Amino acid sequence: MHLPAKQVTEVRLFPASQMNKLQQQVSETMSSLLKQENISSDNHHKDIESYIYQRLTSKKFRKTKLDENCIKRTKQAIKIKLKENKPIKIIFPQGGYKLWRLPSAPEADWAEFFNIAYLIEYLLPIAQNYKPGVELVYYMHTLLMELHDNLPEDEIQAYIDSFQKLIDEFQKYLPSNFKISILKDADIYSREEYFEKLEEGKVEAEKQYKTWDEAKKQRYLKMSELNIKLDGKEDWSFLSEEEKQNKLYLAALYETAATSNLEKVFKLVKAPENILVFTKATPDFIGIGSTRNSMAKYWVGFGVLETNSKGKLKPRVLTPSQYKAAIKQPYEKIKSDLISGKNFEEVLVFEKPFNFRK
Repeated sequence: MHLPAKQVTEVRLFPASQMNKLQQQVSETMSSLLKQENISSDNHHKDIESYIYQRLTSKKFRKTKLDENCIKRTKQAIKIKLKENKPIKIIFPQGGYKLWRLPSAPEADWAEFFNIAYLIEYLLPIAQNYKPGVELVYYMHTLLMELHDNLPEDEIQAYIDSFQKLIDEFQKYLPSNFKISILKDADIYSREEYFEKLEEGKVEAEKQYKTWDEAKKQRYLKMSELNIKLDGKEDWSFLSEEEKQNKLYLAALYETAATSNLEKVFKLVKAPENILVFTKATPDFIGIGSTRNSMAKYWVGFGVLETNSKGKLKPRVLTPSQYKAAIKQPYEKIKSDLISGKNFEEVLVFEKPFNFRK
């Protein structure tokens, strides 16, 4: 079932006399994020190699400790680009879709907007200090989602197009040496070759699955259950419970295959000259979350604004379960005309910072 799109309560957070002020505050917050008006230039670093590494691994953005392998490959990637006098290249992998359960699906929403703004804040000072600049690449799994999630091609394309529109909006305010682009699995493999490789990888994935402990198996199966759309590309809604469970199992295998059997992807995405960044840290990736206050993956999350203890509005990406809990609380829907798109006509504003650890 889809997650609810409307709030349960009619209680208003702010009296009418304060609504104009809130509207102005939202407009200023969103405009500042789009135009990056509050980022310090942080100029004049003599040791540019050390500066770039320190910026990329700063605790201001990094959420967890760096793996020794990640430290080594990050430093090596910087050295390669500096020697070649080429832009520092950052790869951020993601699912090329919007979770169908969210009311904003199939297009990008404020969650994606907040993430792009966050990554620009993270990387812009590097472009300001290093003349060749920065190249930020969002690598998207798109063909995988047809098999893994049973998503129709048109929904996947709608997400890609809406994400590209967001990039185009941000690009207007970036210096010429800061480029953002999308790289898809479909840009690397033909459909026929990709699905053939995935089927080959599934054989090995079955062997791996048998070695997993029960906790890991359940983690993959729950992730499959969250993502699979039963009435998607094919109609699986009529399947028996046993057949549906098999679909979850196959999705877990396909995801495993996609991370182990796509040589062209690994060669291009994980090239030694690329900086690897993701929401969570791994032995290869720097873990920076999706925003300052969020670890949730934005393509399966919903973007809102929360009010911090100082009364300032801060971006937050909610997981599906967090979103479901949040809309039971009072909130305001504030209109926005910052950018076009059905998911950007308004934003939900919550009075207090969330605490989902309770």
